[in-house]
This record gives sequence, C-alpha cells and structure tokens, in this order.
Amino acid sequence: MKHRYGLFGAYLLAIGLLFASAWSVAGPVLKRRVDVVGTGSVNARILASFQTHIRPAQEWYVTVLDGGTPSTAQFAAFSRQFATATFVSFTYEYTVNGRSMQRVYHARSGHNEPNTGMAGVRAPRSYRSFFTHQGADIVAWHDARPNTSTVTVSPVPGDNFPQQRKRDAELKVAQRIERDILAGRVPAGGQLYGFSSQEPCASCEAALQALSDRRNITVRVSFLGFGSAAYTAFDRLRHQHLTSIEVAVNGGQLNLLNQSAESPAARVGVACIDTPGDGEVAD
Repeated sequence: MKHRYGLFGAYLLAIGLLFASAWSVAGPVLKRRVDVVGTGSVNARILASFQTHIRPAQEWYVTVLDGGTPSTAQFAAFSRQFATATFVSFTYEYTVNGRSMQRVYHARSGHNEPNTGMAGVRAPRSYRSFFTHQGADIVAWHDARPNTSTVTVSPVPGDNFPQQRKRDAELKVAQRIERDILAGRVPAGGQLYGFSSQEPCASCEAALQALSDRRNITVRVSFLGFGSAAYTAFDRLRHQHLTSIEVAVNGGQLNLLNQSAESPAARVGVACIDTPGDGEVAD
C-alpha cells in the first residue's frame, strides 16, 4: 500500500511539474542600449524594417498625388509620419521536431494607413495593399478585431496620448506573434530578439512582457540610444530617403536608400542582444 501511494505521489508530482512548466514565465524583458554604429546587426535590422515600410509608402504616395505636386507643407505632413515613427524588427526563434526555426517580424508605430498630408484627399488604394507577400518576413499591423490576442494595451499613468498606445510598434509585433501561436503557425516557448530605433516606452515594454509571461517567451531588445552615433546614422539615412522621395515627386530622380540592410537570411546572434517617446503624430 505504501508503494502504491508512493507511485501515486510521484504521479501527482509529475502532473504538478507539467502544469508548472506550462504556466512558467521566461523572466523580465532584457534591454540593451546601442550607441556605436556597427554593433552587431542592430542598425542593419532597423533599416530593414524601415525599407520594408518606406518602399510601399513612396508607391502609395505617388498614387495619391496622381501626377500632382505637393507643397512643402503637404509633403512635410506626409513624411513626418515616417521621420518620427519607431521602427522595429524582431526575430522569433523556436524549435520544431528538433529543428531550429526563425520567423522575422517588422513593424512601425502609428496608424496602419498614413495621412496623405492633403486636406480632403483620400488615397485611391490602401497603403497596406502595396505590400507584397513575397519572402519570409512578416509585417505586423494594428488589428482591432477582438479575441485575436490576449496581449492588450497597457495604459501608463500620466500618458498624454493613451489612444496612441494601441498603435505601438512593439504591441503590433507582440499581438501578431501571439496570434501566430494561437493559429498553430509557431509554438510558444521560444526566444524573441528585438531591434528598435529607440528605447521601448513603458507600454511597449509591458506588451512584450505580457507576451513573455503568457507564452513563456524570452525577450531581449537592443535599441538605439537617442542622440547616439548609432541613432544619428539611422536617422540621417531615414531623412535622406524621405528627401529623395520629395525630390522625385517634384520631377527629380529618386535615389533609393543605398545602405545595405540585412535580409531575413542574415541570422541574429545572441551576441547582438543584451534603454524619446514613440514619435507618433498626435491625433
């Protein structure tokens, strides 16, 4: 009888450990500030996200203009949305049947649909429709549909623009990854490596922490220190490209961003990972 209860106790212990592991958390989000250009692949990954968004944006903007020429103020209203947005790129690493797999997610802060910058002018096609589905990278969007993710907006006390939090780039990525987990596209329990153009705000970090806690995902984020050489290099290239678009829509030559950005095949090493507002224009 004692032996039977011993086996039963071992069975209960095994079940307890199973549930404990199912509800275990991966720990706090780890952040590393990057100030120096060329630190791992940080700048290249952020540029990859920027390019992913800006190339469709310039095509979208040309269709909006329909042969017209914007005023300086009109173009500034359009370009400001990309000049001040947060751009992020995340790699989710996981294992399936003993094989190591990766999935890359890009996002920018702000509305899914940019403002045309011209009063009363609406785009003939959605910005989202200009994105191709070729390649392995995933672009994360703000999705207002209910019950698609348990990761929700985390209001921050004293926040002057609480409604903007639902359009944080990190929140978009966290929600998309959880939707992929719930849909069976990727498993929980992986490693998430992030690259951001600026330090994650409190609500952004809360979204990543929620994903970590609920899906047992270890999260590490490298971000460009505001005002640092690394941030200045990215911001200069960003503004150069926006200026190139302005010249092109005024009849000049479009010079595409000539900075090489990492492709999804460029693997992210753990050595790359080791903390300005979100930049969105107020509603």
